[in-house]
Amino acid sequence: MKLSRYFSAAAAVMMMFTMTACNDNKGGSTEEKKNYSSDATEAAVTEATEPVVAAKDGPRLFINDVKAKAGEVAEVTISIENAEEKWNMCGFHITYPDILKPVVAMKEDNIVKNKLGPASEFNNGSVAMEWVNNKTEYLTSNKLGSIFFTEIFNANYGLDGDVVTFYFEIPDDAESGTEYPVDFMYIEGDVFSNIEQDKSMEKYVFENWKGGKIIVE
Repeated sequence: MKLSRYFSAAAAVMMMFTMTACNDNKGGSTEEKKNYSSDATEAAVTEATEPVVAAKDGPRLFINDVKAKAGEVAEVTISIENAEEKWNMCGFHITYPDILKPVVAMKEDNIVKNKLGPASEFNNGSVAMEWVNNKTEYLTSNKLGSIFFTEIFNANYGLDGDVVTFYFEIPDDAESGTEYPVDFMYIEGDVFSNIEQDKSMEKYVFENWKGGKIIVE
């Protein structure tokens, strides 16, 4: 896709990105900006989304485990299942140990290199950006980096399969057997929706996503 078309199509999702405050975070309550995987943050998200009740079933996002050698670039893929033609927009954060460095495509705008998968085939635009400035206390205290990914479709054209792949540089001195966790992180304003704007589905997605890891060979 040519750059002019890329940025034109991604204008709407870029606006959503700025709303998440990844590069202009004012340091709001840490209760609003934590990982869904812990009880405390799950409670915070529940409070933020009341009185929405999660659907009994829905799309499931997950991060695939991957192996790579020290000094190599690991390809980390985010996939989705049970989602065929059920979604039209997503905007979420992933985290990783900040010793890892995502491969950057456009440094000035913190845009990271990524490859869209079959689940994103019919999208109208996407953006993937590294969170560089004004990180939350949760990220800094846990020595985590973060990437925000968002894309949009004209209708419920989001499919099953691989959504997007990111690239991470493994340290040259990484020891064999080291595992680097790559996980999802919910921040107020993140979204996973369909044309119907079904909040029950969205809540199910955020409560059931699963992280993965990079394993050093």
